[in-house]
This record gives sequence, C-alpha cells and structure tokens, in this order.
Amino acid sequence: MLAEVADPMSDAPGGHDPAHPNSDHGDADHGHAPELLGPIDVPMWSVGLLGVALGLLVAVCVAFATGVF
Repeated sequence: MLAEVADPMSDAPGGHDPAHPNSDHGDADHGHAPELLGPIDVPMWSVGLLGVALGLLVAVCVAFATGVF
C-alpha cells in the first residue's frame, strides 16, 4: 500500500485538494515574498565576456595554425 506524502512546497498539511483548486485557504502567494534580482555585477560580467572572447581568439588561432582557413 502506498503512503500519502505531503508536498514539501506546500504550507498546508497534506497539500492542496485537487477537487477544489480555487478553494479559499488564505493568501494567494502563500506568504512568500517576491524574489527580486539584485544589481548586475558589471565587472564580473565584463571578465566573463573577456574570457569568452579570448577563448574564441585561441580557437581561431588554432584553426589558422592547422590550415583550416
């Protein structure tokens, strides 16, 4: 026999009743605060893009050295 397992993301014991999906059981967002994105870390993104550009430069140099172009 299978045991009923509660949904770990639910705030109510036993999860939501699928027979009554629009039942009034409190807050629509379940009390969770909205997750906002923080500021963009411009120096880290710049270094990452520089790394990608240098990797492409190495790939092009290898292609030239092997006679692909």
